[in-house]
Amino acid sequence: MCGIYGHIKKGSKTNSAIACIDGLKRLEYRGYDSAGIAGIHQGKIVSYKTVGKVRTLDRVVQDNNLDLKMAIAHTRWATHGSITELNAHPHFDEEKALALVHNGIIENYQKIKKTLTSAGIKFISETDTEVISHLISFHYNGDIAKAVEKTLPELEGSFAIALIHKDHPDRILVATRGCPLAIGVCHDSKDIYISSDSNAFTGRSLDVFYLHDDEYAVVTEATIEVYNMAGIKLTKSLEVLNLEEKFISKDGYEHFLLKEIHEQPLSVERALHGRLDFKNGTANFEELSLSDDLLKKTTRILILACGSSYHAGCIAKQIFESLAKIPTEVEIASEFRYRNPIILENTLVIAISQSGETADTLAAVKEAKRSNSPVIALCNVKRSSLSRLAKSTLWLNAGPEISVCSTKAFTSQLSLLMLLALKIARTKDLDLAGGKAFLSHIENLGKQISAVISKAPEFKLLASKYASFKQFFFIGRNYMYPTCLEAALKLKEISYINASGYPAGEMKHGPIALISKDLATVAFCGNVHTFDKLLSNLMEIKSRGGPILAFAPEGYNEILGITDDVIFLPKQISDPFAPIPYSIAGQLFAYYIAILLGTDIDQPRNLAKSVTVE
Repeated sequence: MCGIYGHIKKGSKTNSAIACIDGLKRLEYRGYDSAGIAGIHQGKIVSYKTVGKVRTLDRVVQDNNLDLKMAIAHTRWATHGSITELNAHPHFDEEKALALVHNGIIENYQKIKKTLTSAGIKFISETDTEVISHLISFHYNGDIAKAVEKTLPELEGSFAIALIHKDHPDRILVATRGCPLAIGVCHDSKDIYISSDSNAFTGRSLDVFYLHDDEYAVVTEATIEVYNMAGIKLTKSLEVLNLEEKFISKDGYEHFLLKEIHEQPLSVERALHGRLDFKNGTANFEELSLSDDLLKKTTRILILACGSSYHAGCIAKQIFESLAKIPTEVEIASEFRYRNPIILENTLVIAISQSGETADTLAAVKEAKRSNSPVIALCNVKRSSLSRLAKSTLWLNAGPEISVCSTKAFTSQLSLLMLLALKIARTKDLDLAGGKAFLSHIENLGKQISAVISKAPEFKLLASKYASFKQFFFIGRNYMYPTCLEAALKLKEISYINASGYPAGEMKHGPIALISKDLATVAFCGNVHTFDKLLSNLMEIKSRGGPILAFAPEGYNEILGITDDVIFLPKQISDPFAPIPYSIAGQLFAYYIAILLGTDIDQPRNLAKSVTVE
């Protein structure tokens, strides 16, 4: 989940060290455990590494007046090895003739390390990356490209690497397998930029291409030569990339997370804009290349996702089955490709990822594509790896989501999934009146979201009461169960409190043993169809002395006699639409508890915005 950036100066006055620091700041969503940079000065490798966020490295670079014509840099999310300067990238060979940065995981690094150690090579870090540096050096005999070519087949796992060698001060070598890597040439200066995310090229007009699996490139200021592992030279097609510099601020909010919670009336509106077809009672997606006939023939839907996107998929499963009458499976992407999945004919695959770079989801999509099933991606980031894999991509249009904890992207995913369910249902048995009724509910979501956000003072007040609890149950039924999973995840992510989402009806099958005065239950009562059943479950908790906070529809006052505290939310006309306002309630509750606990809300410990390794 690391970020790689590289720069070669040609026609500009840009200091490559500063260019790389600026690039790392745009890549910090991939990890902020440590950062490092390396270049070549007077025939020697010069490098600085720091623990913590990129701004710490920035200060060191400026304090040392580092001025380079070529550099590689890295921001790390630790996988192998603790968070120390020694484990930070770049990594070197024994003579420090070579410096290398890496995103990914080398699965056979222990075997390679044992072989190299027996050959007398000494390791100084705990990382898997260091074996790549030593292995390339082991194969080096004056031709650095050939050394890379010999090394790649010996590596198992995923990687994107960039390296420099003191004997070749004019070039950066890059290679990839299973991880994105983009190379761009600036139209104006002819400077060359390298990044694990082309969106980090913001503010420049570039000709860009992407390396594919098991390709490597030799990059100099004069040429970019691309080869496969057999050493055969390849020709790459270029695309023009012209990304405007966007100033991103908190706009007066204390945290990006709070800003993004408050943006949800607008972000959901953007997700829906231009897609509601009231005349025909359906949804229109200009970017959807799948025909209505293909959608009509769909007999099974497979949803692949991780984290919050997985929870969105779990909610969508119920909507696809109830509205479109199509059996739907939701798979945790990290498990999917390891269980010999069966994908039947006429299956539609839906892959969900905010960033489009989630490694497990990408791997699952590649596995699913072997069945020749069409893949629809739901994504928020243009030019992402997922959008290049999918047959069609439905864009969330949520705008940049800076906080690691997903809020507006999640509710935009739900909004699009509802529209997609409607479109498929209208190709099947849902009549025009049913389609129009569904659209009227969706159109009303913005007002309901605003109504929930307006209750922020109530969430803040109750957070002060419940912040002292170390254990939480979030319980609900039907559509509220996966909504509870998402709410529990939010609390875990930013408050570091142990929380579990659970189906309320399953409490008697074991979890009720945990009920005590020290465990708080948060009841999501937005599923009106099962409201009475949920009340019975809450009585069971109350009788055992468990404190209860409920989020319930307005007018359902019978909840007051059972729970300790209630926040009333707008009543839903139809249960499938409740997950969006109730998930926002969960976001606000988690946020105000995290405020009281003093955690790093926008960049929680141990987390990164985009999970780019398995």
